[in-house]
This record gives sequence, structure tokens and C-alpha cells, in this order.
Amino acid sequence: MIAFTSVLLMVLAPPPLQTLIWQSLFALDSTDSLDRVFQTQAPVVDGRWRYIYVHHSRTAGGDAVGLLQQTGSSDHFVIGNGDGCIDGEIQMTQNWNHQMSITKPPQGASNMDSGCISICLVGDFDRGRPTETQMRRLGQLVGTLQERLHIPSGDVQVYDLTQSAAGIGHSFPIAVFRNEILP
Repeated sequence: MIAFTSVLLMVLAPPPLQTLIWQSLFALDSTDSLDRVFQTQAPVVDGRWRYIYVHHSRTAGGDAVGLLQQTGSSDHFVIGNGDGCIDGEIQMTQNWNHQMSITKPPQGASNMDSGCISICLVGDFDRGRPTETQMRRLGQLVGTLQERLHIPSGDVQVYDLTQSAAGIGHSFPIAVFRNEILP
């Protein structure tokens, strides 16, 4: 009877949520580690992506799967802060792997352009700052996307909205970030 119950539970169990994440990038100092961003199941079409949007999760921790479950937001990339995933870990979601627009922007960001790449930094930057590793990895990811997809700095969107996951929080160093991205 126990064996039957075990088999029944395995059959009825939903598939693991980890399949929502396509790939994580752990190498923190490799200059070519982000080339894997473009090894997607659907080809990255030139001209498809025109903007990059960066926001915070407004949570203390998390990862791409947990944030999707908790907030319903479906970003292309999530950058960890060490609480829920490795500090600086870049998680690429199935939206990026299949080259799809995000299905639900963060609460407060209502009109998301279909040509916009969404990057979520794990953390609440109304209460604290991103880690140095998160900032470095964000700069690497945005720079790589800008260079390959020909996205100028004016089309990298960071909003100084407080108390909203649609913004970046008032403790995020916007000026520092802007100085580090490509022109």
C-alpha cells in the first residue's frame, strides 16, 4: 500500500518549478562568460530588442522561480543578492530563452514595450543598497546586451520610484550605474 501511495503521489505531483530557469551564470570575473546569454533556444533576432529596463524585486531575497511565484513578474534576467541565490548570479528565464516579451511587468509598470528586456535585481533598494557584486554583474550584463543588440544608454531605463517594484528604489546608485554603461 505504501508503494502504491508513493507512486500515486509522484504521478500527481506537478513538474518541478526549476524548469522555469534556463541557465545560471556563476563566473564572476570571466570577460567572456556572458556570451552564453545569446545561446538561446530561439534565435536572438537583430532589431527585436530596443530597450533595457532595470528594477528591484522589493524583497529581501529570492530567485527567478520564487519571484515569479511571489509577484507574478516574469523578467528576462534576475541577478541575485546572496539570499535565495548566489550574490551576483545571473539567472536567465524561459522568456529570454524563447525570446518572448515579458508576460507580466512588475506591479506599477503598466505599459511595458514588447521590445524591452527586463532585468530584476533581487533586493529592496528603498531599504538598502545592492551588493557590489550585483552592481558589477548588472554592468556586465547591460554592457553585453547593449553591445550585441546595439542599445544606446538612453534606452536603458531605470526609474527612481520609491515604494514600487517598478522602480529601482532611492538607495540604488543611479548615477554610478549610468557612468558604467556604454554610451
